[in-house]
Amino acid sequence: MPVRKTSAHSEEERPKPKLTVADMAAVKKELEARAKYKIEILFSRHRSSRAEKASPLMVLIWESGKRFHGGGDQKMYWCGYNDCDKPLSSDLFAYMHVVCPHCNREIFLDPKAKQAHVKSLIEQGKNPDSMRRMPYVVGERLANLTPPKLAELLEKTWRNLDSNADIYLKYSPYEIRYDPLHDNETKTVDNLERVRIQRQPVIYTLKNIMKDLHAGADLRGRLLSMITS
Repeated sequence: MPVRKTSAHSEEERPKPKLTVADMAAVKKELEARAKYKIEILFSRHRSSRAEKASPLMVLIWESGKRFHGGGDQKMYWCGYNDCDKPLSSDLFAYMHVVCPHCNREIFLDPKAKQAHVKSLIEQGKNPDSMRRMPYVVGERLANLTPPKLAELLEKTWRNLDSNADIYLKYSPYEIRYDPLHDNETKTVDNLERVRIQRQPVIYTLKNIMKDLHAGADLRGRLLSMITS
């Protein structure tokens, strides 16, 4: 019976081709173009683009690709001290508390942790006043801001994230704008509803931000234009 010849190396053992210098440079360039963070603005259905009118909204920040082997984002927080107010990674969290790497002060993670510490001090006969003054980390920022104030907050948050973040504006699926004077002439209500539900977020990527800045653009002005569009 003839003996079947096999390769000296199995598929798994075959040496993988080495990346060229050009390949490595292309990969590095691609990785550098990806933002390390994301700033997310969630608008309510009552959003207004008028400069003098405030709109209710929520601000969140994320570390890109920190979850599920790079396929998910990890939520970030803010230092609870008003004179610091810098972003914090949840990787820094310890049991019941975190030490802010920016101001080096301790912050509680939630009210239950604070109550437990205050109760323990009282049981030990110690004064808990300093513990009561300690704030919590902030996970979501709720605000009622005019477009210029929101643009100012976005610029500050972007710079606090080492100028390395994409910016997402997400609108309520129930928000829609049309001329009320022509409401009776609108016959395609179902189509309008479909458009409203499928509205995509506006994304200002880090790559485009850097391109605009290098061209001499004013970041706050660009953000304001994006918010009011």
